[in-house]
Amino acid sequence: MREALRSLELLGVVETRAGGGTFVRRTGPEDLARPLSNLISRGHTLTDVIEVRGLIEPAIAASAARRIRPEELVELRAILDRQAERVAVGESYAEEDTRFHELIGQAARNELLVTMLGVIWDVLRSSREQWLQTNQRAHSSVDAHQRILAALETHDADAARAAAADHIRAVGEGILKLIADKQDPNVTTASGRAS
Repeated sequence: MREALRSLELLGVVETRAGGGTFVRRTGPEDLARPLSNLISRGHTLTDVIEVRGLIEPAIAASAARRIRPEELVELRAILDRQAERVAVGESYAEEDTRFHELIGQAARNELLVTMLGVIWDVLRSSREQWLQTNQRAHSSVDAHQRILAALETHDADAARAAAADHIRAVGEGILKLIADKQDPNVTTASGRAS
């Protein structure tokens, strides 16, 4: 019991006061970020992290569909338009992609879920950025974001959840394939040459 309390104290969940006992600390979602980040980065596979993202992000989209404000819909549309413009001219759209997902998180009005997702995004950052670099993926992202936004605009939580789940599944599969291809020198590229 003593060791468990010590672990909780190290995580910042409880505090011990000399002569007063052990008390649960008042915590906010940001207090979860460090221990969650440590947990995720400690021995878990990228597949596990992608699976957790696939569970959390569709729930966020469904919540956002019920709670999103008109001005957030306007901002999402503007972000998606900028993303589509950048994709059309072959420019990087990572900033717009990130902001699109962040704004949906904000619209969900659940700081704990958004904090958890932020930790997962930090773990996935480099593989996500590599994934976003090809033209075909760029167009797929715009199309997926359009489906998510359409569901949000009609406040259809089930459609938002499904569209987000499809998008996250496709991105997760793509990231895992990208990493597998980089690790296997015998994999051929779309042009037929060994990579």
